[in-house]
Amino acid sequence: MSSYPTERELRAWAAEPCAPESFGHWDLVLSWDMDSARLHLFVELAADPTLPNAWLFLLVLYRWVSYAARQKDFDSWRPHYDRWLDEVRGVRDPSVKRWRNRARRIFQGLDAFDDESWWDSFAADANPTE
Repeated sequence: MSSYPTERELRAWAAEPCAPESFGHWDLVLSWDMDSARLHLFVELAADPTLPNAWLFLLVLYRWVSYAARQKDFDSWRPHYDRWLDEVRGVRDPSVKRWRNRARRIFQGLDAFDDESWWDSFAADANPTE
């Protein structure tokens, strides 16, 4: 893939066991240019227990919030991002549901973004047996 991957390419990659990332730091690239449609797709892929690479899409969701929360204009984008989270409510996967609730609290200004606790939360969700 030489450009941003298509939905079809992302779905195919998510379903392929032991698939290598298309390029280094794929999770960063996917999280930097988030929009509402991509958020829907990433939530869907992260929440699908049948996909061997669902974990990468959970990582993308965490990276996106981390990236967004560090931007200078984050306060002006909070309501916008919070509306996107409204659009993905109803997800049943426990890890994605916890991500959404944590992100929502940050976007609504109820919790300040804290890098260490944010990534501790991801580690707990990505490795629930550890």
